[in-house]
Amino acid sequence: MPHHAQPVGHVVLPLFVFGVVSVLLGTATEVMGVFNGATEALRGWWRDGGLEVKGEAGLPGVVGMLLTALASFGLAGAILGTPGGGRRMVLGATALLLVVGLIPAFAVWGIFWKPFGMLLAVVWSWFSAVIYAARHRMPCERAEEVEARNVIRLDGGGDREESSRRSNGQG
Repeated sequence: MPHHAQPVGHVVLPLFVFGVVSVLLGTATEVMGVFNGATEALRGWWRDGGLEVKGEAGLPGVVGMLLTALASFGLAGAILGTPGGGRRMVLGATALLLVVGLIPAFAVWGIFWKPFGMLLAVVWSWFSAVIYAARHRMPCERAEEVEARNVIRLDGGGDREESSRRSNGQG
């Protein structure tokens, strides 16, 4: 699609939609038990490594919801506000590494972090924002509405331009 044919993108509404849908998707999959097998395998690997499990965190708990919302909304906002596909890919990869990095960070306190729902939420937020930004001219890319030609403005601004053109001998 030619660059001039792409519509001008927005940030606020897509940010809200992508963030909410991502958090709900990650939470719903955890509540439904989609990742129970992977979570139990990770927990078993963790125990085999000699780490003691004192608690558990992740979706759908309060800490998991807050961290997932922060990651999903933050990533979507960063992608929608960053020009260039390569930069958007680096942002997404960095967010995924940070989510995986929560596993050893919580292990320091003996808390088992369930990462799979949050990983899905971050991937979905990343995917949605990248697709949207690729299909729109975003404000960070200096996208502006193209002024229509051959249109009579109703706000009175067109009368002054027309009269100045006539006085200059252009019209």
